[in-house]
Amino acid sequence: MLTALFLLWIAFNGRVTLEIAGIGAVIVAALYFFCVKFLDYGLRRELRILRMIPAALVYVAVLLKEIVQASFQLMRIMLRTKYEVKPQLITFCTPLKTTLAQSLLANSITLTPGTLSVFCEGEKLTVHCLDQSFAEGIENLSFQRRLMRLEKLGVK
Repeated sequence: MLTALFLLWIAFNGRVTLEIAGIGAVIVAALYFFCVKFLDYGLRRELRILRMIPAALVYVAVLLKEIVQASFQLMRIMLRTKYEVKPQLITFCTPLKTTLAQSLLANSITLTPGTLSVFCEGEKLTVHCLDQSFAEGIENLSFQRRLMRLEKLGVK
């Protein structure tokens, strides 16, 4: 965090001089100690966040892949002239324990074309699916498994 704050200080100033670097170092150190004392921040937390970055990037990649696949599936449905859409409302329990992970799952489902998170309370999640094809396997989504891995790494 110290390095990131110092680089941000330099970027906002637009130039590097000894005076700017010195003042920046003092301000960044004061801000870091403030965060440690009053915001329950520390080196362990920073290392846990750094450890989660690869898993979070994989989660984003899997989510984007699912969005693209669902978009093509939705286009196929829309371009069929005699296809009768059969919407479904599905309620299932998610194995995710933290509210942050559950919210991320609900928002990821909503971002995926053809599905919409309607209700989320505790472990229960209700999803509206535009068609039966979108409802298949919704309880065991690939990005839900990625969120479970993120949860194990320390999402709180």
